[in-house]
Amino acid sequence: MSYTDLLTIAMPVYNRKDYFLEALESAINQTVKCKIIVVDNCSPHNYFRDICREKGVTYYRNETNIGMSPNFNRCFELADTEYVQTLQDDDILAPNYVEAFRDAVSKHPDVDVFFTDFVRNTPAGKLPHSHVFPFGYMKNGEKVIEYGVKYKLGFPYLNSSIRRNKFTGFYTKYQGSNDWVWIYENADKFVFYGDSRVLYQFRQHDNQDTGNNNLNYKFTLPYIYDAILKEKTSDPKVKKLASHHAFWTLIQLKSAANKKNINDFIQQDNIFSLYLKNKLETDPWVRTIFGMPRGMVDLIYRSLRKVGLSG
Repeated sequence: MSYTDLLTIAMPVYNRKDYFLEALESAINQTVKCKIIVVDNCSPHNYFRDICREKGVTYYRNETNIGMSPNFNRCFELADTEYVQTLQDDDILAPNYVEAFRDAVSKHPDVDVFFTDFVRNTPAGKLPHSHVFPFGYMKNGEKVIEYGVKYKLGFPYLNSSIRRNKFTGFYTKYQGSNDWVWIYENADKFVFYGDSRVLYQFRQHDNQDTGNNNLNYKFTLPYIYDAILKEKTSDPKVKKLASHHAFWTLIQLKSAANKKNINDFIQQDNIFSLYLKNKLETDPWVRTIFGMPRGMVDLIYRSLRKVGLSG
């Protein structure tokens, strides 16, 4: 049996049982085996514990529910290998994912982040995603940053294996696109390797955080474009495009959020609320857009999309 001691597949879980066994078995049934741990965020049942005992998988349980992002961070704290891959309880690894990781790191020992292409596992079947990724060996993250702007984010953090001592932890004061915030904020410090093969299935269903908290994610996107990506690139054209995307994601946010949503949000104390407050105070265009009725902004946005002028 082939085995690598370089990688831990860490599964952060809470409550939802529906897809866990399939996800766990995809980690167990790898052509190259590695360590596997399950980190339970204090679920109100013992399902995960019992399955782990049955399968011989190391199981940890938090004493209290510490939140989703802190539980991701906890996975890295509990792992003791050089790299960690955080497999979601509703996603699936291809059987040769770990083998592909091992081969890439063997050829390029300086790789900090290994990632692959993926498909969406939907009720209608397996479907492609809409993102564009750079593949191959990348000595620095310039191309990841550039692609994040040109092709509107999308970096596949969820299928990434990350060097543990490079993981500084997800932002925990607000729950939105925390994985993109972290990867893009640190991309210029990392060596990347992207495998163009589809070695991961991202499951789309009704009971997932990105669907249930869609507005939370919209609040974080302008910050990523404006405060992170625009500052990370030295290319004037890419900077301009990042500003463009930031402005249009703010319009999308205003179109999706009502006045109470926005007022409640800007009363918070986090990097995203502070960013929005600053834009409202200093940018007359943003102040004008956010002063309009939501329905009017939605109409403007949809009209501009029809003629190809939106972000």
